[in-house]
Amino acid sequence: MRFLSTFLIVANTALFLGDDVDLWALEATPLDRTAAEMVASTRDHLLVAEEIFEQLTSEVGGKHTVENTLQAYNTLLMHVDAAGSENGLFARVHPDADVREIAEKGQQEISAFITRLSQSPELYAALSGIDVSEADVSTGFFLEKELEDFRRSGVDKSPVVRERLAALRGEIVSLGQEFQRNLSEDVRFITLPPEDLRGMPDDWLASHPPDKETGLVQVDTSYPDYVPFVTYAESPEGRSALYREYKDRGYPANKPVLRSIIEKRHEFATLLGYGDWAAFATADKMIGSSEAAQEFIDQIALASGPSAERDYKTLLRRKQKDEPWAKSIADWEKPYYGQLVRKSRFSLDPKEVRPYFNFESVRQGLFDLTSAMFGVRYEPVDGLDLWHESVTAWDIFEGDRQLGRFYLDLHPRPDKYGHAACFGYRDGVRGQRLPQACLVCNFADPARSEEGVALMEFGEVKTFFHEFGHLLHGIFAGDRDWIGNSGIATERDFVEAPSQMLEEWCYDPGALRLFARHYQTGEPIPPELIAKLRASEDFGKGSNAAHQMFYAALSLSYYATDPEFLDLDRLAVELQNRYSSFAYVEGTHFQYNFGHLYGYSAIYYTYMWSQVIAKDMFSRFEEEGVMNMETALAYRRAVLDPGGSRPASELVEEFLGRPARFDAFARWLDR
Repeated sequence: MRFLSTFLIVANTALFLGDDVDLWALEATPLDRTAAEMVASTRDHLLVAEEIFEQLTSEVGGKHTVENTLQAYNTLLMHVDAAGSENGLFARVHPDADVREIAEKGQQEISAFITRLSQSPELYAALSGIDVSEADVSTGFFLEKELEDFRRSGVDKSPVVRERLAALRGEIVSLGQEFQRNLSEDVRFITLPPEDLRGMPDDWLASHPPDKETGLVQVDTSYPDYVPFVTYAESPEGRSALYREYKDRGYPANKPVLRSIIEKRHEFATLLGYGDWAAFATADKMIGSSEAAQEFIDQIALASGPSAERDYKTLLRRKQKDEPWAKSIADWEKPYYGQLVRKSRFSLDPKEVRPYFNFESVRQGLFDLTSAMFGVRYEPVDGLDLWHESVTAWDIFEGDRQLGRFYLDLHPRPDKYGHAACFGYRDGVRGQRLPQACLVCNFADPARSEEGVALMEFGEVKTFFHEFGHLLHGIFAGDRDWIGNSGIATERDFVEAPSQMLEEWCYDPGALRLFARHYQTGEPIPPELIAKLRASEDFGKGSNAAHQMFYAALSLSYYATDPEFLDLDRLAVELQNRYSSFAYVEGTHFQYNFGHLYGYSAIYYTYMWSQVIAKDMFSRFEEEGVMNMETALAYRRAVLDPGGSRPASELVEEFLGRPARFDAFARWLDR
């Protein structure tokens, strides 16, 4: 069950509650839930799923067909999907610790049920017996993917092996939850005297008054604190101290957890006949094999090498103006000296840009832009009792037709998921239910400001666009007949391409003038400032690409190495020093807060693989006009709407009129 593999899945309590229930109604809104309500919802969905499972594995009175078997299986998956979504979301965002704990237990229960399904020889036989020769392409593709996932779960192995695989899968889920929980709960801080805050933006300082008793200011490792501080603070001691705290989140608690995850995944893969988990994880992706993934990593490292070297030398020369004796740039210094280089080389002070990116204006601008691009509109949904007062709900329409609903949970709070992600809440099924999704980020909260102002770094604006790209992909692809083709159900190493595509509009003058307005005067961002911003953003892309290959190589190597011979700390140091321009900082332990080592496991290369494809797809916009709405709609129809109903390579080829190429990425890197 490929689309269930991350267990961040969807729910609909309206299903099977009566023949007259309107499945298109959004009755399963993720309202605030108690622990008891979470338990009941999970139980009810799994009871119905169990009933269908029993029916499918008994005689159907003849041949298994699309009508009497595959459609029932689809409904079963909708219920499993239903049970998982609330647990997957609320385990990460609910403010009540009891609810988060119950949600984690629910995820474990759902994982065990999915394992039973995927290892059932009877269910596999029933699905294998379906003749889809007369069915449409998407039906055949859905069934083909599902049968492959049964085999990847060990359905054709002996009962003893299946039992061990099931135990391993459950243990891996529990360990992954522990890894993420240790990270989410480990928000660290440093305290500094006000004089060590020189260089910080005025709005940031206003939201960080000194403690009345100590006179010190607390700076923590959440994004709204960490990113501005390491970028602007003039105190090298302060920046170094916060960097070290940030890189050590989750350590040492996650050290044995990560090792156990890697060991159990290795055993899982070898029981299925693969050499290691990296081979297993890449086999059903666009890239095809771990060897091809390593070749791709090295290809990007080679292509980015000259640009990365230029970036590093430029940063070092700037540092030597302050410290003539300096021989190197530390990893924790690159944001600070990067903004100084941008300021001197491009006459751009990033603090000069911040006033044009007030949170409320960026959100509205993102809505306005994507409405025009994709022919949709957004309407707020009021009166819902959601899990936190800062969460908002929105319906999305195309003409009079509702496409789905989404939720925005965009500001940090204690124990909330600390990064940025789009969580599926309902995968849509044509004629049965609308898709829903939740965007979870950690941007500065206007409610913390007396003026209602929350200025964003340009990097945060790109993050907002990126994650909203995931959200739209899931909504637009939510009108499929089969849930396994619905939403973001393409190959895992393609899913970042649509979100990276949407980032491109952050640089376009026409798009920026829609929403980048000074929070005090309302004046649009000046064209000359846009030009500086575009030019300055090109600086550092080589070194950034090289550093991303460190992350990708770490991800792949951890899972391509026999755990018996794996030294987690040594390999992290070795790979950072091999691939990145910036050496490993002694005494830090980044790998134990690198959440993708659980979620993406061996395939972090996905981000750069997807970016290569995104740059190629964007080349059509560069030819036809970035704000060409006909091209945008063609992109939506060809790439976003189909979801996982066809191989991703075919979707890209349909939009471009040719197979994807590396050329556009190479041109961008050398620009």
